[in-house]
Amino acid sequence: MKQKLFYVLVAVTSYFAGVLAYLSYLIIVYDQGMGSDASKLIHWTLPPYLFLILPFYTLMFRWRRPAIWLRIVLFIGLSIIAAASVFFMIGFGIWRLRDLFIPEAMLFMLLFASSSAVFIIGSLISTKKKGYLPFILASIVIIYLPNHIIAAAVEQNRPVIHQIPQDFHGTVSIYYGEEGSPPIPRIKGYEVIKIPISGIYHTSSSRPSRGIKHMLVDEHGADIQPISIPGEMSKSGDKPAISISSYEVP
Repeated sequence: MKQKLFYVLVAVTSYFAGVLAYLSYLIIVYDQGMGSDASKLIHWTLPPYLFLILPFYTLMFRWRRPAIWLRIVLFIGLSIIAAASVFFMIGFGIWRLRDLFIPEAMLFMLLFASSSAVFIIGSLISTKKKGYLPFILASIVIIYLPNHIIAAAVEQNRPVIHQIPQDFHGTVSIYYGEEGSPPIPRIKGYEVIKIPISGIYHTSSSRPSRGIKHMLVDEHGADIQPISIPGEMSKSGDKPAISISSYEVP
């Protein structure tokens, strides 16, 4: 039973070790994050890990003494195949050998190679029956960090929703930072500003730095359709903490 639980831990840790390696490389080398694609990274990479990497390394986990050359071949070969499969899932494809050496493909190879390396370490610990505690402690960090980074990136790129009555036409003015006014409510993970029929909204919250999604709603607050509003003007209020944003609804 303990062996099976440790296998599950190794499998989960291995995947997130790859994700952590991918994100760390982006941050350290390119000084950038995933942005709006953060949540897609799991969708792109989890299927190849589950259906390519994991089955082969599960066999190695059960087969305690595979040859070293077999480990190396699987380590390199599966990383390349899994990285290529991600490109097909995204819709780009790998049509030439040199396509495997573009930066994007190399990043995915790094992800799957890191996953494979951690799985090998876990299988060796299981074979020698030593080092369980350090691996478990490291697993907690490895699983937590990429999830935290992705969650933060998703939150940062989540738009603020402006709900506008469908019969409203004219100027919307939003007063941010007004003491005594309610903060912007959060509904299902989104900050939602419900524009009243007067077009004037007051909040104690500061102006969010993220994007805006304008949505027409009916009298019950149900979404009807998103609308595109080209420009938004900002100016200071009568107090330093207050800022005013306004835009025209056609």
